[in-house]
Parts: sequence; structure tokens; C-alpha cells
Amino acid sequence: MIESIIIYIALFLIYFHIGGLATTNIIRLTKGNSSPVLASKCVCDNCGSKIPALLQLPVVSFIICKGKCKNCGIKIPTYPLILELATMIGMFLVSVAFKLSIFGITASFLYYEALRIILICMKGK
Repeated sequence: MIESIIIYIALFLIYFHIGGLATTNIIRLTKGNSSPVLASKCVCDNCGSKIPALLQLPVVSFIICKGKCKNCGIKIPTYPLILELATMIGMFLVSVAFKLSIFGITASFLYYEALRIILICMKGK
């Protein structure tokens, strides 16, 4: 019982991280920026200040900074927050629906790719 709870928590944290990377990837691709997610720096769109690693996850950033940039105080859009939550929760629910099987984990990544393709087609450049 305790082992399965630990697995669910670990999987949720993995999807939390993937959701943050996916959000950055999708937002950059829909703006027409093809720079790699892991190779480039995250900066505030308004003031250009570098965003610390902890604050690069929209959920964490939104909670800690109360929805505003830490440096210039401009309001952070809620779109990245909603996108990260949709990615993270959707992937987790798909995996749980298939009882954490290999098929379920694969299906959760297919969910992510489908979400990414749909959003890029709708908003992409």
C-alpha cells in the first residue's frame, strides 16, 4: 500500500516537471521561437530579467510571486499556469486510468503530444 502511494507521488512530481517543460516548449513554439527549452534562459517578457530556476515552473512561480514578476511587478499571464496544470493533471490521470502500466505511461505522453500539436496548430506561427 505505502509503495503504491510513493509511486503515485513520484509519478505526479515527474509529471509536474514535465508540465513545466511542456509549457515552456508550447509557449515558445506558438510564439514562433524554436530555441531549445533546456538550452535557453527564461526571462521576463517585460523587464528582461532572468527568472530563477525555482520560479520557472508556472505553478510555483504563481504561488510564490502572487501572480507578478518578482523584479518589475507586472502581472504574469494565467495561460502558462493553466497549460501546466492541464498537462500535469492530464498525464497523471491517463496513467492512473491505465493502472500505471507501460501502456498508461505511453498514453500519457501521447496525451501530451496531442495537446501540444493542438495548441501549436491553434496558436502557432
